[in-house]
Amino acid sequence: MAAGKRKAVFSVILVPSGGSKPRTLSFGRRGLWSLLAAGSLVAVLVVFSLVVLIEMGWLTFTVSRLEHENAELKQEKGKVARLEQELKRLGIVEQRLLALVGIEKSAAGGSGTSGGRAARSAVSSATTGASGGTPAGTDAQAHRAAGRSGTAAYTRSLPTLWPVLGELSRTFSYAAAGHKGIDIATPNGTPVRAAGDGTVEFAGGDDVFGLMIIMNHGTGVTTLYGHNSKLVVERGDEVLRGQVIAYSGTSGKSSAPHLHFEISRYGRQVNPLTFLSDRE
Repeated sequence: MAAGKRKAVFSVILVPSGGSKPRTLSFGRRGLWSLLAAGSLVAVLVVFSLVVLIEMGWLTFTVSRLEHENAELKQEKGKVARLEQELKRLGIVEQRLLALVGIEKSAAGGSGTSGGRAARSAVSSATTGASGGTPAGTDAQAHRAAGRSGTAAYTRSLPTLWPVLGELSRTFSYAAAGHKGIDIATPNGTPVRAAGDGTVEFAGGDDVFGLMIIMNHGTGVTTLYGHNSKLVVERGDEVLRGQVIAYSGTSGKSSAPHLHFEISRYGRQVNPLTFLSDRE
Protein backbone atom coordinates (compact mmCIF):
# COMPACT_ATOMS: atom_id res chain seq x y z
CA MET A 1 0.00 0.00 0.00
CA ALA A 2 1.41 3.30 -1.10
CA ALA A 3 2.23 5.81 1.57
CA GLY A 4 -0.15 8.85 1.74
CA LYS A 5 0.95 12.37 0.84
CA ARG A 6 2.51 14.13 3.83
CA LYS A 7 0.97 17.39 5.02
CA ALA A 8 3.14 20.52 5.11
CA VAL A 9 4.19 21.51 8.57
CA PHE A 10 5.55 24.95 9.59
CA SER A 11 7.67 25.24 12.70
CA VAL A 12 8.64 28.21 14.83
CA ILE A 13 11.61 27.77 17.14
CA LEU A 14 11.57 29.89 20.31
CA VAL A 15 14.96 30.36 21.92
CA PRO A 16 14.63 31.68 25.48
CA SER A 17 17.36 33.88 26.91
CA GLY A 18 19.55 32.56 29.66
CA GLY A 19 20.47 29.29 27.94
CA SER A 20 17.17 27.49 28.46
CA LYS A 21 16.13 24.72 26.12
CA PRO A 22 14.62 25.99 22.85
CA ARG A 23 10.93 25.32 22.21
CA THR A 24 9.41 24.46 18.89
CA LEU A 25 5.88 25.39 17.80
CA SER A 26 4.54 23.55 14.76
CA PHE A 27 1.61 24.62 12.62
CA GLY A 28 -0.13 23.05 9.73
CA ARG A 29 -1.13 25.06 6.69
CA ARG A 30 -4.58 25.75 8.17
CA GLY A 31 -3.16 26.75 11.50
CA LEU A 32 -0.71 29.14 9.83
CA TRP A 33 -3.50 30.85 7.93
CA SER A 34 -5.53 31.11 11.10
CA LEU A 35 -2.58 32.69 12.88
CA LEU A 36 -2.02 35.15 10.07
CA ALA A 37 -5.72 36.03 9.98
CA ALA A 38 -5.76 36.62 13.74
CA GLY A 39 -2.68 38.81 13.49
CA SER A 40 -4.22 40.82 10.66
CA LEU A 41 -7.43 41.28 12.66
CA VAL A 42 -5.47 42.52 15.67
CA ALA A 43 -3.53 44.93 13.46
CA VAL A 44 -6.76 46.27 11.94
CA LEU A 45 -8.29 46.71 15.40
CA VAL A 46 -5.19 48.57 16.61
CA VAL A 47 -5.23 50.89 13.57
CA PHE A 48 -9.00 51.47 13.96
CA SER A 49 -8.55 52.25 17.66
CA LEU A 50 -5.80 54.75 16.85
CA VAL A 51 -7.99 56.43 14.24
CA VAL A 52 -10.90 56.65 16.70
CA LEU A 53 -8.64 58.08 19.39
CA ILE A 54 -7.27 60.66 16.97
CA GLU A 55 -10.81 61.65 15.87
CA MET A 56 -11.97 61.94 19.48
CA GLY A 57 -8.96 64.05 20.32
CA TRP A 58 -9.66 66.34 17.36
CA LEU A 59 -13.34 66.63 18.27
CA THR A 60 -12.43 67.44 21.87
CA PHE A 61 -10.01 70.12 20.67
CA THR A 62 -12.63 71.55 18.28
CA VAL A 63 -15.32 71.67 20.97
CA SER A 64 -12.91 73.34 23.39
CA ARG A 65 -11.94 75.91 20.76
CA LEU A 66 -15.58 76.62 19.88
CA GLU A 67 -16.47 77.02 23.56
CA HIS A 68 -13.60 79.47 23.95
CA GLU A 69 -14.70 81.42 20.87
CA ASN A 70 -18.31 81.42 22.13
CA ALA A 71 -17.16 82.81 25.47
CA GLU A 72 -15.19 85.53 23.67
CA LEU A 73 -18.25 86.37 21.52
CA LYS A 74 -20.39 86.67 24.66
CA GLN A 75 -17.83 89.02 26.17
CA GLU A 76 -17.77 91.11 22.99
CA LYS A 77 -21.58 91.16 22.91
CA GLY A 78 -21.62 92.36 26.50
CA LYS A 79 -19.12 95.10 25.63
CA VAL A 80 -21.25 96.17 22.66
CA ALA A 81 -24.39 96.26 24.84
CA ARG A 82 -22.60 98.35 27.47
CA LEU A 83 -21.28 100.66 24.75
CA GLU A 84 -24.78 101.10 23.32
CA GLN A 85 -26.12 101.95 26.77
CA GLU A 86 -23.33 104.46 27.31
CA LEU A 87 -23.94 106.05 23.90
CA LYS A 88 -27.65 106.25 24.66
CA ARG A 89 -26.93 107.85 28.03
CA LEU A 90 -24.54 110.35 26.44
CA GLY A 91 -27.16 111.11 23.78
CA ILE A 92 -29.75 111.87 26.45
CA VAL A 93 -27.26 114.08 28.31
CA GLU A 94 -26.41 115.88 25.06
CA GLN A 95 -30.08 116.45 24.24
CA ARG A 96 -30.80 117.79 27.70
CA LEU A 97 -27.78 120.11 27.57
CA LEU A 98 -28.82 121.38 24.16
CA ALA A 99 -32.34 121.93 25.45
CA LEU A 100 -30.97 123.83 28.47
CA VAL A 101 -29.11 126.33 26.30
CA GLY A 102 -31.97 126.64 23.81
CA ILE A 103 -30.33 124.84 20.88
CA GLU A 104 -32.48 122.58 18.73
CA LYS A 105 -30.85 119.81 16.70
CA SER A 106 -33.54 120.00 13.97
CA ALA A 107 -35.05 123.04 12.27
CA ALA A 108 -38.52 123.81 13.51
CA GLY A 109 -41.49 124.01 11.18
CA GLY A 110 -44.81 125.83 11.35
CA SER A 111 -47.14 126.26 14.29
CA GLY A 112 -48.99 122.99 13.72
CA THR A 113 -52.64 122.34 14.59
CA SER A 114 -54.15 125.27 16.45
CA GLY A 115 -56.47 124.71 19.37
CA GLY A 116 -58.88 127.12 21.08
CA ARG A 117 -57.94 130.78 21.29
CA ALA A 118 -57.95 130.81 25.07
CA ALA A 119 -55.47 127.91 25.23
CA ARG A 120 -53.11 129.41 22.65
CA SER A 121 -53.21 132.83 24.29
CA ALA A 122 -52.20 131.10 27.53
CA VAL A 123 -49.16 129.63 25.79
CA SER A 124 -48.31 133.02 24.32
CA SER A 125 -48.58 134.80 27.66
CA ALA A 126 -46.46 132.13 29.33
CA THR A 127 -43.63 132.32 26.81
CA THR A 128 -43.52 135.98 25.74
CA GLY A 129 -42.93 139.18 27.64
CA ALA A 130 -44.97 142.34 27.81
CA SER A 131 -42.86 144.18 25.24
CA GLY A 132 -44.28 143.00 21.96
CA GLY A 133 -43.51 139.28 21.70
CA THR A 134 -39.93 139.28 22.99
CA PRO A 135 -39.07 135.98 24.72
CA ALA A 136 -39.78 136.16 28.43
CA GLY A 137 -36.24 135.03 29.20
CA THR A 138 -32.87 134.52 27.58
CA ASP A 139 -30.30 131.84 28.26
CA ALA A 140 -28.39 134.22 30.52
CA GLN A 141 -31.58 135.01 32.43
CA ALA A 142 -32.29 131.29 32.72
CA HIS A 143 -28.90 130.67 34.30
CA ARG A 144 -29.33 133.63 36.66
CA ALA A 145 -32.76 132.28 37.66
CA ALA A 146 -31.19 128.88 38.26
CA GLY A 147 -28.56 130.48 40.44
CA ARG A 148 -31.17 132.29 42.52
CA SER A 149 -33.47 129.33 43.05
CA GLY A 150 -30.78 126.68 43.26
CA THR A 151 -29.64 124.08 40.78
CA ALA A 152 -31.84 121.36 42.28
CA ALA A 153 -35.00 123.47 41.97
CA TYR A 154 -34.10 124.44 38.41
CA THR A 155 -33.52 120.79 37.50
CA ARG A 156 -36.89 119.79 38.99
CA SER A 157 -38.60 122.40 36.84
CA LEU A 158 -37.33 120.79 33.64
CA PRO A 159 -40.05 118.58 32.07
CA THR A 160 -38.06 115.35 32.02
CA LEU A 161 -40.61 113.03 33.66
CA TRP A 162 -42.88 110.96 31.37
CA PRO A 163 -46.35 112.32 32.22
CA VAL A 164 -48.21 109.02 31.87
CA LEU A 165 -47.51 105.30 31.68
CA GLY A 166 -48.24 103.86 28.24
CA GLU A 167 -46.96 103.16 24.74
CA LEU A 168 -45.75 105.84 22.34
CA SER A 169 -48.36 105.73 19.55
CA ARG A 170 -47.45 108.84 17.56
CA THR A 171 -44.21 110.80 17.33
CA PHE A 172 -43.26 114.43 16.84
CA SER A 173 -43.11 115.96 13.33
CA TYR A 174 -41.63 119.28 12.23
CA ALA A 175 -43.73 119.39 9.04
CA ALA A 176 -45.94 122.46 8.62
CA ALA A 177 -49.09 120.36 9.12
CA GLY A 178 -47.32 117.83 11.30
CA HIS A 179 -47.75 116.57 14.81
CA LYS A 180 -46.32 119.06 17.30
CA GLY A 181 -46.14 116.66 20.21
CA ILE A 182 -46.26 112.97 21.02
CA ASP A 183 -49.22 110.69 21.72
CA ILE A 184 -48.98 108.14 24.54
CA ALA A 185 -51.64 105.42 24.38
CA THR A 186 -52.99 104.59 27.82
CA PRO A 187 -56.28 103.30 29.30
CA ASN A 188 -59.02 105.79 30.08
CA GLY A 189 -58.62 107.25 33.56
CA THR A 190 -54.85 106.74 33.86
CA PRO A 191 -53.27 109.38 36.17
CA VAL A 192 -51.48 112.17 34.27
CA ARG A 193 -48.53 113.65 36.15
CA ALA A 194 -46.66 116.92 35.81
CA ALA A 195 -43.42 116.46 33.88
CA GLY A 196 -41.69 119.03 36.11
CA ASP A 197 -42.33 121.69 38.75
CA GLY A 198 -44.35 124.62 37.42
CA THR A 199 -47.45 126.82 37.46
CA VAL A 200 -50.75 126.00 35.76
CA GLU A 201 -51.30 128.64 33.05
CA PHE A 202 -54.45 127.07 31.58
CA ALA A 203 -56.87 124.36 32.69
CA GLY A 204 -60.02 123.97 30.67
CA GLY A 205 -61.59 123.01 27.36
CA ASP A 206 -60.10 123.22 23.88
CA ASP A 207 -61.79 122.49 20.53
CA VAL A 208 -58.98 120.11 19.48
CA PHE A 209 -57.37 118.81 22.67
CA GLY A 210 -60.54 118.69 24.77
CA LEU A 211 -59.88 118.98 28.49
CA MET A 212 -56.28 120.12 28.63
CA ILE A 213 -53.67 121.71 30.87
CA ILE A 214 -50.80 124.06 30.03
CA MET A 215 -48.02 124.47 32.58
CA ASN A 216 -45.29 127.11 32.74
CA HIS A 217 -41.97 125.73 33.99
CA GLY A 218 -40.03 129.00 33.80
CA THR A 219 -37.19 130.05 31.45
CA GLY A 220 -39.58 129.99 28.50
CA VAL A 221 -40.55 126.30 28.79
CA THR A 222 -44.20 125.17 28.82
CA THR A 223 -45.92 121.78 28.61
CA LEU A 224 -49.36 120.83 27.26
CA TYR A 225 -51.45 117.81 28.32
CA GLY A 226 -54.45 117.11 26.08
CA HIS A 227 -57.50 114.78 25.64
CA ASN A 228 -58.02 114.28 29.39
CA SER A 229 -61.22 112.94 30.90
CA LYS A 230 -60.88 114.94 34.14
CA LEU A 231 -58.75 117.85 35.40
CA VAL A 232 -57.71 118.08 39.06
CA VAL A 233 -55.82 121.40 39.01
CA GLU A 234 -56.82 124.97 38.23
CA ARG A 235 -55.18 128.01 36.67
CA GLY A 236 -52.61 129.51 39.04
CA ASP A 237 -51.92 126.28 40.96
CA GLU A 238 -48.29 125.58 41.84
CA VAL A 239 -47.60 121.98 40.83
CA LEU A 240 -44.71 119.69 41.75
CA ARG A 241 -42.97 117.24 39.48
CA GLY A 242 -44.85 113.92 39.48
CA GLN A 243 -48.05 115.40 40.97
CA VAL A 244 -51.30 114.09 39.44
CA ILE A 245 -52.89 116.93 37.45
CA ALA A 246 -55.48 115.07 35.36
CA TYR A 247 -56.77 111.70 34.20
CA SER A 248 -56.40 110.51 30.61
CA GLY A 249 -59.33 110.15 28.24
CA THR A 250 -60.64 110.86 24.73
CA SER A 251 -61.98 114.41 25.01
CA GLY A 252 -61.62 116.71 22.01
CA LYS A 253 -60.71 115.29 18.61
CA SER A 254 -59.58 111.83 19.67
CA SER A 255 -60.48 108.33 18.48
CA ALA A 256 -58.98 106.34 21.37
CA PRO A 257 -57.80 106.96 24.94
CA HIS A 258 -54.37 108.62 24.94
CA LEU A 259 -52.46 111.65 26.19
CA HIS A 260 -51.28 114.30 23.74
CA PHE A 261 -48.13 115.87 25.22
CA GLU A 262 -46.26 118.94 23.93
CA ILE A 263 -43.20 120.89 25.08
CA SER A 264 -42.63 124.45 23.88
CA ARG A 265 -39.59 126.66 24.34
CA TYR A 266 -40.09 130.39 23.82
CA GLY A 267 -43.35 129.67 21.99
CA ARG A 268 -41.95 127.05 19.60
CA GLN A 269 -42.80 123.38 19.96
CA VAL A 270 -39.81 121.07 20.33
CA ASN A 271 -39.57 117.29 20.28
CA PRO A 272 -40.59 116.14 23.78
CA LEU A 273 -38.27 113.13 23.49
CA THR A 274 -35.30 115.52 23.73
CA PHE A 275 -36.44 116.27 27.29
CA LEU A 276 -38.15 113.11 28.56
CA SER A 277 -35.74 110.67 30.19
CA ASP A 278 -37.21 109.69 33.57
CA ARG A 279 -40.00 107.23 34.40
CA GLU A 280 -41.40 106.87 37.90
